[in-house]
Parts: sequence; C-alpha cells; structure tokens
Amino acid sequence: MPDIKPVDGNTNICLKSNGEVKCTETAATLKHLLEKEIAIVYERTVSQDASDTKTYFDENVKIELKNDYLASIPEMKPAAKLVGQQSSKHTGTDTTRDNPDDMKTVLSWFSGRDLDYTTGFMRYGMRYQNGRLIVPLTGTYNIYSFLSLTENNDSPEVRNGNGNANNTLVKHAMYKYNVKLAHDVELASSVQTHRLSTNRNFNAFSSQISTLVQLEAGDEISVKISNIALMSYPGDNFFGVHMI
Repeated sequence: MPDIKPVDGNTNICLKSNGEVKCTETAATLKHLLEKEIAIVYERTVSQDASDTKTYFDENVKIELKNDYLASIPEMKPAAKLVGQQSSKHTGTDTTRDNPDDMKTVLSWFSGRDLDYTTGFMRYGMRYQNGRLIVPLTGTYNIYSFLSLTENNDSPEVRNGNGNANNTLVKHAMYKYNVKLAHDVELASSVQTHRLSTNRNFNAFSSQISTLVQLEAGDEISVKISNIALMSYPGDNFFGVHMI
C-alpha cells in the first residue's frame, strides 16, 4: 500500500481499526488481543452460568424460594468427590526424592462413568478435567483431600545410607486456577516429617486437608504433592469440593 510506510513483517503486525491501519510490535499486540478476548469469554461464561442456573430453578422448582431458604438445601448445591485409582503415571516406581518445592499434580482419580462404581460422585454442574475439579457457581466451598502415602525402604538411597531420612519433608497441598490469574494459587497445605521404619520394607503414613474457601465460577481445584513417588497405593485416596 503506497500510503503506508514499509514495516518489518517479522516484528510488526498491521491491523485495521476504525478505518485506520496501524502497525505495532507483533508480540505485544497479540498478547493484548489475547488478554482482551480471554476477559470477554470469561465474563460471557459467568453470565451464561448465572442464566442457566436461573433457568434450571424456574423450570424445575415449582415453588417460590427465597435466597436464604435456597441456600439451606444441600441437595441443590454443587458437590464432587473423586476416589483414587491405580495409574501408570503414579506407580511410585521412581525412588528418587523430589524437591519439596517441586509440587506435582495428583492425576490418579476415577472420573466419568468409572466414578459410578466407586464411593465418589459429581453433582449439579461439577466437572472434572486433567486432575482438576471445576466449580460451576461462585460461593463458599469446603475443599478436602486425603492421601495414603508409602515410603519404600528398599530404595538405593536408603540401602546405601545416603541422605537424612528422618528430616524428609512431605508437602501435600490444594490449589486453585482460573484464566484471570493464569497461575495456581495455594489454598491449603500440610507439611510433615516422617521417620522411616528400620525393620520393615516400607513405611505407610497419610496426610489430610480440609478447609473453607471462597471460589468463583470456573475455578479449578487440584491436589499436589512434593514427592509423587509416595503415591504407590492410591486406592484409599480421595479429594472433593462441596458448596456450603
């Protein structure tokens, strides 16, 4: 275009706005457009969620309910409980110790139709994806997690006497994520030391978390642990969320 000064196509992008073509730095421009679009989509999702909730009660609840009375009906509140399952990703065969600051998401959960054959459940809009429970409504929730952990005493570092096992720290925590924050935020955690058994092949212990938090629609809740190798027998594990 003869009326526009040539620009470097590798570092600049030209967009038309209000009839005027402007060329700006590519990375910054695309980042701004992405952030703007994410905000719009998030707001649209929240509005749609509120609309769907109102439609549900209008169509399925045949009596007038005040907000405080509605809040006292637990059967209508989002709730979910996931139960642990054996997973090739978390078999505990890795005997090396992780850095306590290197938290890894626990992915060994029953979900979908498989959940029907366990004591777990998902109700009233709760969803599961990649180790995360996604809440459908803004409100106060009880979040909880229980992990059964096993330390293998037959690992090379224990046999060779390397490291101080008595000072081993294990961190178990719950996090939330949403598109506005774009990173995980710790909600609650449990940090403990444990002493390895000297006369058995393994040492079993557990960690539990339970607390109340304020969550927004679309928040994703996950469980993480500092040493994923301890997840040898996930069958007793569970974590969940329910609105109060």
